[in-house]
Amino acid sequence: MNTSDGLEFINRDSELSYLENCLTQVRDEPTLVILRSPSGFGKSALTEYLSKLDSFSNRSFCTVDPSIRGRVGSTAIHNGFFLQKIAENLDLATKDAKTKWPSFKQFLKTSKARSVARKKPSDILSKAPSLKHIYDVIYDYTARAFSFGEYTPIKLIASDKSEAVAICTDYIDHVFSNYSTILIVREVHHIDLHSLRAILLWCDRYPGPDFIMEYTSEDNRFEPEHSKLIHRFGGQRKHIDVLDLVQLEKEHLEHLIHCNVKENFTLTSDFYLSWDGNLRSIIELKFQVGLARVITPDSEIGEALTNLNGIVSKHLKILNSSEKMVLAVVLAHGEAVNHSTVSITIRRINPRIRQAEIDKALTQLEETHNFLYQFRRIISIRNDTIANSLRDAPFMHGVLALAERALRDHYLDTLQNQTYEASSLSEAVRQYFRLCAKTKDALGLVKGIEHLVKHIKLAQDQSIYVDVVTSAIESQPELFREEHDELIEWAAEIAYDTGDWGRALKLIELKRRQDAFSQLVMACSLQETGCHDKALEILESTRQDANSIEVSLAADLVEALIIGCFGEHDKARQMLENITTDSRYRLSGLIGYAYRFYEIVEDLKDGLPKLMVSIDWFDRFGLIKSKAYSQLAASVFLARSGKINEARSLISEANTILAEEIRDQHIILNNSSAVELLSENPDFQDCCDKLTYALRLARDDFSELTILCNLGITHYGLGELELAFDCAEKCKKILEDHEFADTDIYWPVCFNLSVIYKALGNNEKLRWSLQFPIKNGRPRTDDSGYWDFRMRGMPTLPTSHMYLGTIPWHPVYLSHWLVDMEGLRLLKIEQRR
Repeated sequence: MNTSDGLEFINRDSELSYLENCLTQVRDEPTLVILRSPSGFGKSALTEYLSKLDSFSNRSFCTVDPSIRGRVGSTAIHNGFFLQKIAENLDLATKDAKTKWPSFKQFLKTSKARSVARKKPSDILSKAPSLKHIYDVIYDYTARAFSFGEYTPIKLIASDKSEAVAICTDYIDHVFSNYSTILIVREVHHIDLHSLRAILLWCDRYPGPDFIMEYTSEDNRFEPEHSKLIHRFGGQRKHIDVLDLVQLEKEHLEHLIHCNVKENFTLTSDFYLSWDGNLRSIIELKFQVGLARVITPDSEIGEALTNLNGIVSKHLKILNSSEKMVLAVVLAHGEAVNHSTVSITIRRINPRIRQAEIDKALTQLEETHNFLYQFRRIISIRNDTIANSLRDAPFMHGVLALAERALRDHYLDTLQNQTYEASSLSEAVRQYFRLCAKTKDALGLVKGIEHLVKHIKLAQDQSIYVDVVTSAIESQPELFREEHDELIEWAAEIAYDTGDWGRALKLIELKRRQDAFSQLVMACSLQETGCHDKALEILESTRQDANSIEVSLAADLVEALIIGCFGEHDKARQMLENITTDSRYRLSGLIGYAYRFYEIVEDLKDGLPKLMVSIDWFDRFGLIKSKAYSQLAASVFLARSGKINEARSLISEANTILAEEIRDQHIILNNSSAVELLSENPDFQDCCDKLTYALRLARDDFSELTILCNLGITHYGLGELELAFDCAEKCKKILEDHEFADTDIYWPVCFNLSVIYKALGNNEKLRWSLQFPIKNGRPRTDDSGYWDFRMRGMPTLPTSHMYLGTIPWHPVYLSHWLVDMEGLRLLKIEQRR
């Protein structure tokens, strides 16, 4: 059988047999195979051939190609992008008679009540009750129920809004939990971490589907962040394997050349040894033969084997101007692009061109030259090799620049006129930002920030906009001289708000005019990345230069936080007491953080009253988001005291306030589950659903450890001991290799692990869990009597912990141990008066 590239499928029998065995064995959990190799080794040909085997005639295959080609620099994808592509392809697969699951549209209709439920009645009261607002809310409800507007399937798949990603994820979850399929995901080296984490969790959770991932790597290694996730979430699985493909053997390469290019060619050892294994060399030569070009001297084939970009560039030169323009527009778009956008953009460049000429060029590029492919009027560059050759070809630079400017102007018109066609507002915003950066349009970028900030706030992954702005400024700092600091500060605040501490630090250091606000952002970011000594140095310098009480207060707060996380609780407590009793600070909203930070150094009895003061303080000064974060922490303290209803009330109020804060949904989900697990009759299944989703949203080791620990308790409560053990083992991996400084978390996590290991009768791991905090952590000065009771088996329990001591586990919670950007902005306002 030939593959879609037209080459005979050869020399992959052992790999094919291995994959077939993996997918046909009877087992309780799905297979996950990662095919890894350099570009062009035949990963896609192998999976394409596999799907045609008779042994899979009764099984459904779904192939996902994200159509990202030659991705560079500012061509960013958002978190959840791959999940939306999976949803799109599961929907397309329903046209196959073998497929049993519903289409995306059918799913949206049958689950409309669930979708509408995402909007709470309190939303109507969250703004001034104007007629316009009530109309907007009613429209939003109707759109959800009947799937139009921003809630049509095609717009949900294209949108980078958090809710769109969540709805697509619900659809995938429905399919995977009820139906069996074999999912092939291509270009996984481009995958966002949110999507990768979700896939790995699905592999843990369901007996199907089976996953095959195609991962391109020139050195047969995973990207570090991918490697960490795969190791952490896949390390305990029996049915996971990484299959590294090797390049074709000499005789097989020679056979392909004989069949496709030149019958009398003799492959010398020098030619073979200089070949990099990329089969696209043969494909390119085959298409040149198809264009009636005679490949004469053997050296031409040798050159193709050693310089693939060179022969693709030669091929490009024979294209006519219309064909080059079409290629340039598709390449400039980065992602796959719809037919109408290509046509509109080309007519912007050349108003005289006819649609028939554009369509002819598209057909030629797809069928004759093999540079593009189209599916349902969506167009993409065929592979990375062609995309990279196009970027490198000098004669394409001018036309590519024209295409980028024309696409930018098209998306500007789209945004101004609100004509989003089949695509979404999200795609238009994303592309407009990226193309402003590419075309060095400083004014367009600034205007985009001013007018589109509301949309960006709702994005699943705001960091892609930070990437665009940062890359633009770093590449052309002089171009942005007028707006330099304003843009840098805007991007740094988004990075800080989304927890991207390294990026926030890097950005704020680029500012030309450093001030107290900048220094405190630096110190807080350094503290979050573990660079505590450097943070303390900056704080001391900031204090010496401080020209206001607020700046001195903020510096003291961050220092107390750092010292507390180091375990110097007495010193940190004294600093907090000095802050909260200083009469100079009575009129500062920042004092609310001091009362919140007491939770680091105080036990349950003394920590809860301080948190309640923090809530009242933030409310008094209008720091509503900061109030909500204190409520999320206080709710767990209340639940530990047995005040479950009060705890639930605080969670509910915080949830309403933070409904649009994409970054911290995992905190809400985790803490609400922790409260439920402390109730007399926990709803374990509800907790399991929440925590499983929260795990997809976690972006740091501490959050991941906390959520996994609670998820392990939940599985234990459900009697799912194997799944509880799996969570415990993942926690163990994090404990042995993590990036956070606070070792107090060792005690509750290891206690919960001991509960699971004891239930399983695993005495060796039980001993490990009880000894780990003692050997690797530090003694708990807060709640020490409680931990003596829990971990050392002491008979007495402090009266303040009587309720908590009756619960067989100890749910852990997440909190904001930092000065929120909402508070730091107070300093910016003051110093610029």
